[in-house]
Amino acid sequence: MKGRYAIPAVAVALATVAVPAVVQAQNADPNAKATYLGKIKVQGKAATLRVRYRCASGEALWVSAKQVKSREKDPAIKKEGSSKVAVAWWQSHRNKFTCDGTFHTGKFTIDKIEQGSKGKLKHGKAWVQFCVTQGEETLILSRSAYVDVK
Repeated sequence: MKGRYAIPAVAVALATVAVPAVVQAQNADPNAKATYLGKIKVQGKAATLRVRYRCASGEALWVSAKQVKSREKDPAIKKEGSSKVAVAWWQSHRNKFTCDGTFHTGKFTIDKIEQGSKGKLKHGKAWVQFCVTQGEETLILSRSAYVDVK
């Protein structure tokens, strides 16, 4: 199934409010997987991250990167409501993706266009979340980890 560019307002609300809490949940698709390939590359007002992923279904994709002031690892950035402690938070629901049960490698863009985004990603570590959802409540794929920012 092809992912959509336009995500309903409900999905946007889900990702900006509920996804940090839901990210702790198990993937609904036991074969879904995502691996970050390399560093986040910041170029002006946008950044990209390459991800190798697999999912059998999914309607919405959310990619997010947050940093604390030190730009180092900080357990507070992993908690629900961590956007409050983040000095930088770039995200996107607008990336095209494909969920058909096979592996794909994509370059995903994050920026500050979406509501809640802020600050500037800088050299250091960022807490990255890559989430695919089906409908409003089913988390198909969730991958969170620290990634270097270039």
